[in-house]
This record gives sequence, structure tokens and C-alpha cells, in this order.
Amino acid sequence: MTVLCIGGAHQGKAALVERLYPGLPLVRDLHRRVQAELAAGRDPLALLSELYGCAITCDEVGCGVVPLDPADEAYREAVGRLCCVLAARADAVIRVTAGLPQYLKGEQPCI
Repeated sequence: MTVLCIGGAHQGKAALVERLYPGLPLVRDLHRRVQAELAAGRDPLALLSELYGCAITCDEVGCGVVPLDPADEAYREAVGRLCCVLAARADAVIRVTAGLPQYLKGEQPCI
């Protein structure tokens, strides 16, 4: 099972997926991993194979004004593209606001 959990910074994404999906490995802060991949000159989409079977948290970075710096714009674009592919293949996609889950795909497990 693969779970993608998105939302703003410090909204309780990791705590939520740890509680709802206790057996899944947790990959925190995917947006930071994308940033590191870009800095190293690698394609962030290469991360896909290691993300399947995990619960993944990622801050939403694409909201707001488009950055003036082309590198910042490329970073936001790369995070968005990776999350789109993950969302399409994930069993569950959850947006978290103030610790409250909104299921965009899949259903909340019974705990």
C-alpha cells in the first residue's frame, strides 16, 4: 500500500499517517528530498521506485505567487510533478489541514 499525505507545513501529516497506517514505512518531507535531488543534478522522478509501499508526507509548495528565480520555479514544478505521479498510483491520498484529514482518494482505515 502506498499513501500520499499532503498539506501545509506543520499540519500534523506525519502524526496522522503514523496513527492510521502504523505498518507502513514513513517517508517524511518529500519536498526536501526533491530539493536535494535537484541540487545534485538528478531527476526527482527517479525516487518513485523507493517510495512505493510507503506512507509519504509532502508539504504543498505550489501555492502563492510564482517565484522570480527560475530554480525556485523548477523546484515547485518538480515537487508537483512527482506528487501527481504518486497520487495517480497511490492507494490513498490525504490532504491534512490543522490535523484533520480529507481523503482525496481511498478511504480512511478503521483503527
